Amino acid sequence: MEGSLSPYGPGFEQELLNRFCQENGMRWEWEKADSWDEAWEMVRNGKADLIIGLGAQPPKNMDVSLVVGPAYARFDPLLVRAKGSSPSTGDCGKVIVASNADLDSLSLPANDSGCAPTPVVPEDVSLRSVLDSLSKDGLSTALVDSGRYRLLQPFYSQLTTESRLSGSVEYRWFWSERSKELSRALVDFWARTLDSPAYKDIYDRYFGFLPERTDPYEMRHFMRTLKRKLPTYEEQILLSASKYGIDPLLLVAVIYQESHFNSRAKSKTGVRGLMQLTIRTAKELGVNRNNPFDSIEGGAAYLASLFERFEGTGLTPADQWFFALAAYNRGRGHVLDAMTLAKAQGGSGRTWRELKDVFPKLSYAKYYRNSKYGYTRGFEVVHYVEKIRYFYYVLNGLVVLSRPEAQQLAMLVGPSLL
Repeated sequence: MEGSLSPYGPGFEQELLNRFCQENGMRWEWEKADSWDEAWEMVRNGKADLIIGLGAQPPKNMDVSLVVGPAYARFDPLLVRAKGSSPSTGDCGKVIVASNADLDSLSLPANDSGCAPTPVVPEDVSLRSVLDSLSKDGLSTALVDSGRYRLLQPFYSQLTTESRLSGSVEYRWFWSERSKELSRALVDFWARTLDSPAYKDIYDRYFGFLPERTDPYEMRHFMRTLKRKLPTYEEQILLSASKYGIDPLLLVAVIYQESHFNSRAKSKTGVRGLMQLTIRTAKELGVNRNNPFDSIEGGAAYLASLFERFEGTGLTPADQWFFALAAYNRGRGHVLDAMTLAKAQGGSGRTWRELKDVFPKLSYAKYYRNSKYGYTRGFEVVHYVEKIRYFYYVLNGLVVLSRPEAQQLAMLVGPSLL
């Protein structure tokens, strides 16, 4: 799975592997394979012990004893193509395979004449490489899985989904039984991990905010706004972010979600400006909320103060920022109510995954009548935080992928705080 685009950690697979090694006093070393066949060959000849994040079954001619780990993620196989290109089934051409799915379990759709395209595995099987070729070089169609494609879809607006195939792509780890100690440890790890809260928290951190399908209109508006508005405010964003210890890209995501960089934005509740401050908050911070530069300064200060107020609560840095964002939107008191409710329902009250499950319940009397701060529109706060997580992910991805839009962000790039 793709993980390097994420500002939320080293990547889903790597974080799981790190967790396994920490629990078992081991360390890992990556061995690069240019193809799936090469990866299997490395396991066969003892150069590798473990293959992670694979959706295909081992080749039938493997002469080494393997353990097939449990399926920890299932995604739909998709056919995607460049907008304006001909569907793959129109001329029975080729389909570039950008998924590590088991091709024997999938059937490519045939046209009315019963002709189906031929699957072709490229030399470079990385999804990014295939999508780049699809959008730039005129390749007509690629087979992908919905999970990995969803991670990259915001950056390839020129691509469209042609069809969704039957079947599923199941991600697993595969390992050799040469080392009985390693094999036993991996079996035990997955037995304890797959249904654990820790696994669910890691999965949510990397994938929980992603929409099922990228809204192209939203992405176009987002990119256009960055191009038009960001140059005016980037220096102030950088100054305020540095002053209050906030990743500048996170601050950009907050501003976009709050006001779409409209300095005259106002809501029915009376909040105004780029960072949608209340009269009371602006007064306490000593800023003019109608001045966009003051608004950025005040909003950053307020967000940082909320982050600090969750110190000592046992949160990870990522969850601490998510809690702070929820408090920025709805008030710290309602976040505390959600933490209490999560604990009452058997959780820890210390992860955003738990809070986004219970927050909507605070819209119903059955739950909010026993809370300290009462009713709140919990669905809205979840939507708010998830959208900021998404925009922050997109901003980071633009930089990692060196997309043209990232030129507007060059001044703001720094190490992620999450």
